[in-house]
Amino acid sequence: MLTSRQNKELRALRSRKGRAESGRFLAEGVRVVEDLLSSPLTVHWAVCASSLEDSERGRRLTAELEARGLVRGVLADRDFASLAATDTPQGVVAVAEIPERDLGSLDLPDRSVLLVLDAVQDPGNFGTLARSAEALGAAGVVALPGTVDPWNPKSVRAAAGSSFRIPVAQAPWEEVERFLRDQGIAIFGAAVEGRPVAPLRQGRAAVVVGNEGAGLTREVREAVDEIIGIPLRGRAESLNVAAAAAIILYELTRQR
Repeated sequence: MLTSRQNKELRALRSRKGRAESGRFLAEGVRVVEDLLSSPLTVHWAVCASSLEDSERGRRLTAELEARGLVRGVLADRDFASLAATDTPQGVVAVAEIPERDLGSLDLPDRSVLLVLDAVQDPGNFGTLARSAEALGAAGVVALPGTVDPWNPKSVRAAAGSSFRIPVAQAPWEEVERFLRDQGIAIFGAAVEGRPVAPLRQGRAAVVVGNEGAGLTREVREAVDEIIGIPLRGRAESLNVAAAAAIILYELTRQR
């Protein structure tokens, strides 16, 4: 059984404040916890639902957690559901350390691209953006103020392990812009009316994508070097931010 302290920690980590104070986050679901265990992140402990062992995959995961001494309780499904932070829990929750990644820790070799999120609020979009960034070889992801917490349980689950592997930093725009200027990195903002995106032939770049409804904040729009976009041929006025970012990242890194 869980102790009252562990129960309290699980509930506290549902909130951004709780995560900020403890420096920990929740990882939920079989695939996510599998990816967490194979990552370099520190895992503190885990709790499982009794039904997790109903499948071969679940039994393997339970065995690995137990072998590492991480299991602190096996709960009935009903009790487990009351502790989970996502709507459809998959039988396992792990508590792990939020990695300390600041702008200075980013590795930005020649012709690398950094993805910057300007007030992107949906955790599902964050997850897709992180997955696209990893899949397309971006150097990292930077979340500006107003962006959903990358370590929100729903953000973590939507990222499907990508946020464990690709650097994810959080910083205010003033700090991000100063860092990029000092590094000599070109800054592109993404918007429908921008010039068509093309492969990055030389140098390094950061591309900023904006809020799902409002787009880039005025502060960011006024600071970027150039606005780039994707020509739309159909009647739709815009693309989902995650879809647009994936296309832009692909084009920037094409023939790299």
